[in-house]
Amino acid sequence: MSSPAVPPTCVYRRSGIHDAALRRGYEACRRATRATGEIEYAVSLLLPPPLRIATWALYGAVRAVDDLADAVGPDGAADPGRAGRLEAWIAAFDADLRAGRGSDPVRQALIHTMLTWNLPPGFLHTLFEELRQDVHGRRFATWQEWRRYNSLINTPLVLRAGSLLLRAAGVSAEPEAIAAHVPDVAVLWQTAVEAIYLTDALVDLSDDLGRGHVPLPQEALDEAGVCRADLLARRATPEFEGLARRLAEQARTWLDRMALPPVLHPAVGVALGAYTGLYRLRLKAAADAPAALLHRRPALPRGARLRLLLPARAKAALSWGLFPFPVQPCPPEPAPAETPDGPEEARLQAARRRPVVPPPPHPSGARPPRLPAEAMPRHVAIVMDGNGRWATARGLPRTDGHRRGVEALVDVVHGALEIGLEHLTLYAFSTENWKRPADELQTLMYEIPQVVHRLVTEKVDVRVRWAGTPSRLPADVVEKLLDAERETRDHTGLTLTMCVNYGGRAEITAAAAKLAQEAVAGRVDPGSLSEHAFARCLHVPELPDVDLLVRTGGDQRTSNFLPWQATYAELLFLDIPWPAVDRRTLWDAMEQYARRTRRYGSVARIPAQASPLSGRGAPTT
Repeated sequence: MSSPAVPPTCVYRRSGIHDAALRRGYEACRRATRATGEIEYAVSLLLPPPLRIATWALYGAVRAVDDLADAVGPDGAADPGRAGRLEAWIAAFDADLRAGRGSDPVRQALIHTMLTWNLPPGFLHTLFEELRQDVHGRRFATWQEWRRYNSLINTPLVLRAGSLLLRAAGVSAEPEAIAAHVPDVAVLWQTAVEAIYLTDALVDLSDDLGRGHVPLPQEALDEAGVCRADLLARRATPEFEGLARRLAEQARTWLDRMALPPVLHPAVGVALGAYTGLYRLRLKAAADAPAALLHRRPALPRGARLRLLLPARAKAALSWGLFPFPVQPCPPEPAPAETPDGPEEARLQAARRRPVVPPPPHPSGARPPRLPAEAMPRHVAIVMDGNGRWATARGLPRTDGHRRGVEALVDVVHGALEIGLEHLTLYAFSTENWKRPADELQTLMYEIPQVVHRLVTEKVDVRVRWAGTPSRLPADVVEKLLDAERETRDHTGLTLTMCVNYGGRAEITAAAAKLAQEAVAGRVDPGSLSEHAFARCLHVPELPDVDLLVRTGGDQRTSNFLPWQATYAELLFLDIPWPAVDRRTLWDAMEQYARRTRRYGSVARIPAQASPLSGRGAPTT
């Protein structure tokens, strides 16, 4: 479809997208939308930039994964490797979503859109499960099966696009919430989605037949007297032409019943009107030449298309001018540094100039296990409990347990470096620990900054971060924690986050207070808040979700530790006290993680098999 030129740089700048890699991801989705979704692309140009690029990301990413499921080989038959590639894409998406960033351009744009607009990932996991079935072939016996598939594949995606339009219209409610209060509207929306899906089934028929797939239910073929073999052989019959015309008329009738929410931004109404109008043109083209559907995709008539789109563009531009886009989905990203390659590249260059000292090996000679990349946790968090009990059991002062725990901490950090862990977070001192005896507090306030300073002076590749509040902490402790952050800010190996004077509820409360202040100041629209926006106000905003949370000492509770970040963490409770731990304990915990099945609300996956460790035993207490 001919469309007005889109200056991508301007669109991304106006959307607050400054990162070059993220722009490349949105561009890949834009090109996919323009190439395969002529109607969707034309309508996206009627929307303001932030909404426009979000629709590109949704459509482009779903198209990418759908193409994997439909891939064919050079001979035109189904590609035998498509199931494996689809699984790899889904696994990478799950990992990227947990990390909060994509490892390829399309997933990066998709995840950025989901976080920016606070879109739940459930609709994508439902899509993935259905595409797994498509890989092995799918036939619809009845209209009921066809409608169920449509409700699982297409309806959730349309509803997510609908939620974007509702926000643009200044309505904070989700489509599902509106439908729950107005059941008749829910039925009409589902009918409209079925009209779109039925239209696509007709116009994409030639492509589906090329893959040996008939997208229409057998029930419809039998009622019309159409032979499936004739369709696969692309033989046009009067029965098929009659069926195509009846289905096109049915889809048009369903579109005519489409209901819109009562409160809409004028430009959103213009966009939806253009969308349904273009689909009616597509249906007319299909009904006018039904036999041609077996061989090619029908083109939209240029004259009729322009007569519909040109006034829509003028009306949309006027509407957005008179009633500006009411929602800023999230604060714009900071502009890149003045260096040509940006701040991250400058940090990496500084790291390459800095000599790195490898961690000393374990005295036993034990080496870390080799875990499959897909089974490696990215972020391990540990509650270091049992210091006092370890000392008491040996007739020692409790303060000696804390001193011995420092040695365990250093060895675990060395083990994390050896195995290649990205993030290790340690619960060093909680906001509740102020209730402890004065001699313990004095020991902890001395040992914590000392162990941080020791890791810095070792010159191992550890970047130190501090999560907590300065309230009640001695000034020298705060100073040493901040100095460690500054001195290691260019390190690119393990990120060690020390939780000192930390409380999970206090962290969440402080983040909520900060967002409330920004809302009062008019810098944040309360109706557009997302999990991503909230996470930016936490102590360490870039800290990824916890994959594995370990607690030593025998107790089985998380004790107000990282409640936001550990929502989906695997939990492991060890009976051994912290001073008896060393790097081998960390490696054992990571092996147990690798053998677990991670579902994230989806169906079970086959757990990874960790390689056994040879010549290594668990540390003794």
